Amino acid sequence: MKTPSFLVVAATILYCQEADAQCLKEAGDFAERICGQVKQIGKSTLITGKGDLTAEAKGLIARAIGQLGGQVGVDVQTKDFENVLQEQLGPELVNVRECGAKMAQLAIGQVCSKAPSWKTCANQAFGVDRWENEEKLNGTSGWRGGGFNQGAYCTEFINSVVAGRKLGDRPHDVVGMTSSEENRRTGTFKERAEYNYHCSLTLRWNPVYKQKADPICGRE
Repeated sequence: MKTPSFLVVAATILYCQEADAQCLKEAGDFAERICGQVKQIGKSTLITGKGDLTAEAKGLIARAIGQLGGQVGVDVQTKDFENVLQEQLGPELVNVRECGAKMAQLAIGQVCSKAPSWKTCANQAFGVDRWENEEKLNGTSGWRGGGFNQGAYCTEFINSVVAGRKLGDRPHDVVGMTSSEENRRTGTFKERAEYNYHCSLTLRWNPVYKQKADPICGRE
């Protein structure tokens, strides 16, 4: 049966209750990864005769911390983790469970209780703040026979002005659209109905996107 994750031990810490669940999981996995490798590698490879950590021990911590910090989006300091590992390697036998609990507690304190610091940037995902270009336009269809309507003419007019400004594959927006029509009857016996459609709208393009601090922008 697999030994319970060190996350279970770490989750008993009071301030963990306010931390993000995913971050807690990463902290638990981090502790299990370090202390599990310590058990596999062996104490003699990780600490010198004077009780100092070897380069291999420091490298083990650095690699695990680098992965942890990259996953949760904050910078993590290594010295405190080195101190914990050095302390755990002091006794004759390494207590893997105690090692994991202390590593998880430290990871939660350094990582999960800190909000990541994100850069501020403008991005389409944040929505439009304003449009650099805006133009009010009015179109008239001219007299036409039946079988058409105001909505169809406005669609035709919009397609025309968008194509004329080469905005087809660029962000743009149409707002404030209104339409109307005139009608008349022509022919010797006034047998033919004709319609003149009108469409007014505001066309906007070249958006300026909103700015905010967000993971999309990367870490500070």
